[in-house]
Amino acid sequence: MAGKTPVNKKGRKIFWICFFVVYLGVCTYFLFSTGDALPQFKKNGLFVWLASFLGVLPDKIMHALLFIPIVPLAWAAVRPGWIVIKIFILWSGFIFGAITEIIQFYLPYRTGDIGDVAADIVGSVLGIPLLIFYYWKEQKSNSL
Repeated sequence: MAGKTPVNKKGRKIFWICFFVVYLGVCTYFLFSTGDALPQFKKNGLFVWLASFLGVLPDKIMHALLFIPIVPLAWAAVRPGWIVIKIFILWSGFIFGAITEIIQFYLPYRTGDIGDVAADIVGSVLGIPLLIFYYWKEQKSNSL
């Protein structure tokens, strides 16, 4: 019973909000930084192999991987009740990806790319099973 006190619930919510904000900050850093600050794909054989296997650039793999946690983390941070907010969170990866690519288009050292938005969407969709697992686990712990 001690795990279900309001203080613990509030502490968990604050943790998820902070974690989500920090993660978005890290994503924003990678999405808006200069090419020198980004990881070098040539040294990472797994990304190159996966990109060649899928027939895409390694950059697209990084975009997809970067966006996988966004939807589950947003859900954990907000814990939506209204259907409108749930739909917004499910679309949050697309919205965040589109906004960052529009901003990149106007940065002199970056370029906006519709392929990156597509990779962001793929990553967001790949994150939905994580969301389902989180929701299932939360429901299971609440029923105990």
